[in-house]
Amino acid sequence: MTTPLWALAAGCVPDAAPWDIPRIAAAAGFLSSGMWVDPKTTWGPDALAKTQQALTDTGIVLVDVEVAWLETHNRATDIQKLIVDVGLALGARNLLVVSRHEDYSASIDQFRDLCERAGDGLRVCLEFGEFTQIKSLQAANTFIDAVDHPSAGILIDLMHIARSHEPLPDLTASRFPYVQACDFLHSSTAMTGRDYIQAAVDDRYCLGDGEGDTKRLSLVRQTKIDVSLEIRSRALREAFPDPVDRAKAIFTRCNRA
Repeated sequence: MTTPLWALAAGCVPDAAPWDIPRIAAAAGFLSSGMWVDPKTTWGPDALAKTQQALTDTGIVLVDVEVAWLETHNRATDIQKLIVDVGLALGARNLLVVSRHEDYSASIDQFRDLCERAGDGLRVCLEFGEFTQIKSLQAANTFIDAVDHPSAGILIDLMHIARSHEPLPDLTASRFPYVQACDFLHSSTAMTGRDYIQAAVDDRYCLGDGEGDTKRLSLVRQTKIDVSLEIRSRALREAFPDPVDRAKAIFTRCNRA
């Protein structure tokens, strides 16, 4: 059995270059991190080599690569294929996928195409949330049932499932390869639109510093599956402008049981 990961999510350090994220995570004490792959901005021709070297130098294991957006087509786009291929090349465990596709049937086909490309080398995980086309765990389960592929999974984000007012599922089920953990204010559970997006990208808290369900936080701390600490926080970015210092603060405040 593989050792469950306790990872620094890429979203914690949005000001870092992709290949610097593993080095930041390692300097903070983590053994794992996430990875941004955005060909429209930072992911240029030499990004893969730089990131592979960073992983070799640090021994960091990638919990995921992100983010592949479902949109427009019913087959995988060139950008989506690149993200899958990078995830495979870097040995990531998961690919994070979010849907903004206006055609539900086409989005299922596109997601399945990503799964076919990933094969058994990468779990392709749908992140549901209020700001996406798939807004709840119930809707995500229906979607993944329709995809019907062994590589397909669902990413549980503690903030998003609180917003959808649903119970936490059985995290030992194979459908849920990993969890995004954070704390948050209870007020976010009633937010919609851009207000919720802002809360999700700027107003997350370290575990125990917000108003989230303490039983859920305790369960996630004790779970045997991979956990990505998605502590996207403007307050932390302002208090710790150096990404390494910020990652150290997250590592210290968000200890595993």
